[in-house]
Amino acid sequence: MADFKLPVRKYNSDPDLRIPITTEKTAFLVVDSYETGFHNEIIECQIHLSLNVARNMGLKVVYLYDAISGVGGPYDVTTRIHGLDHQDNSWKPVTSTFNPLIRPLENEPVIPKWGKDGFDGTPLDYYLKTWNIDTIIAVGFHIKSCLYQTCLSARHHNYRVVMLRDCTNSFEFPDTEDVNNPEGGWLRFVFLRMYETDIGYTSTSTDLQKVFLDGQLESSKRR
Repeated sequence: MADFKLPVRKYNSDPDLRIPITTEKTAFLVVDSYETGFHNEIIECQIHLSLNVARNMGLKVVYLYDAISGVGGPYDVTTRIHGLDHQDNSWKPVTSTFNPLIRPLENEPVIPKWGKDGFDGTPLDYYLKTWNIDTIIAVGFHIKSCLYQTCLSARHHNYRVVMLRDCTNSFEFPDTEDVNNPEGGWLRFVFLRMYETDIGYTSTSTDLQKVFLDGQLESSKRR
């Protein structure tokens, strides 16, 4: 597909802002999207849709997943925070499992990570640099954890990063839930505000699909 302009949201910017996307320099990053019951609706709808669009556009696709290697044991800080000391970090998979609708293709790398930052101690930056990537479109979980930290690190590694905000979720706390909040809750509101202020842009799977379909329509008209 030819290059396109993606509608994006950035805090305190033009509400009709669009940024140019060069397909051969853009990667689609799927973060911690496992085959679980927690996020299946988002995985099977929005992430599935955006992943198919990304593949049809010719974007490079990369997967990240939490792995048991590199961390664990009764003194691991993360497991202690979550009250999982007795499980010796067994909550993390040795190998990744994915919903069949978003299962990686044979030529799409699946990279294990052992922290919230997908660049820390992994070959992710190496893969992206060898492909001459300068822009990342990211989806996955969660907006307050691994997806957010990986996007922040992407910015520090000098990538322009776009998070698809309908392709992620966060667990609101009882005191952050608010049906009147425009983002559905204060935790999500604050993390999106911080992201759109200091890290990068957000967009949606619907916007991505629309620019793809518009591009297909333009191509058919020129034939």
